[in-house]
Amino acid sequence: MLKEINEQLIQIRGSGLGMLLRVVILQAYGWAEDFAFLVHKYEPLEIPIDAPDIDCSDWTARWLIAQTFSAMVLEAFYYNYILEKESKSKADNHCSPILRYKYIAEKYLGQKEVLESDMYAQLNALNKLRRHWVHNKSSDLEGYSCPEKYFSPGMCLALLTSVFHLFEKNDHLCIDARVIREILEKAQSHIKETIKSI
Repeated sequence: MLKEINEQLIQIRGSGLGMLLRVVILQAYGWAEDFAFLVHKYEPLEIPIDAPDIDCSDWTARWLIAQTFSAMVLEAFYYNYILEKESKSKADNHCSPILRYKYIAEKYLGQKEVLESDMYAQLNALNKLRRHWVHNKSSDLEGYSCPEKYFSPGMCLALLTSVFHLFEKNDHLCIDARVIREILEKAQSHIKETIKSI
């Protein structure tokens, strides 16, 4: 957690949030570089549907890692936010990340009808992906189903940016949200430059 003291940012609590965020950003950078490689390799034709996994050995792993770690970033952030605003016992309350988001959005960010919002739907889908990958269990072939919605590493960055922008906009005291949003926007600019270079 960060505080602004005498116009300087001071870290007041330790957290692995920065490392989790770094993993997501590195997956997005690699994904953009892989995409540029695929476009160059196959132009002027369309990229064959199986080419990413054949030509870019980390393609699928980047998606899974970015999805899982994006959800972990948010889970860690929600925990720290509740800890800062309320108490350790409230932060330790074992509820799902999506319920924590709803609680925070309504109580601290002034959001109405959270359950009907696009942000909630996206965060809920991301949380389902995290649960699917982290707690994956085998089942009969007929009973196994893959998640309905996937997020590319770039989409993960965009979703994280939107979440931290919402926190920054509605809680000016949340310095972490501003700093993380700025980091994410720099990462998105880097990715846009990689894509533009194609």
